[in-house]
Amino acid sequence: MENAMNINAKLTPTQAQALLANLREQYRLSLNELWYADQYRLIPDGLRHGSILANSPVMAAQKHMIGALTFSLKAVK
Repeated sequence: MENAMNINAKLTPTQAQALLANLREQYRLSLNELWYADQYRLIPDGLRHGSILANSPVMAAQKHMIGALTFSLKAVK
């Protein structure tokens, strides 16, 4: 990834879980809204998610944050 940024944050497990839940819900709502949008309706199901992420930097960042938080919470347990 060109010009990638590393972001460090110190969160309690409770804060991390709350942030993870919030990010998942925002991501779910956005994906549900865009999935049936005219812009993506004709794209086959198998390619639609990637197309949405390619055109939505916020959702792509949310996906990375969800993965990082999930990994970190598993490492703490």
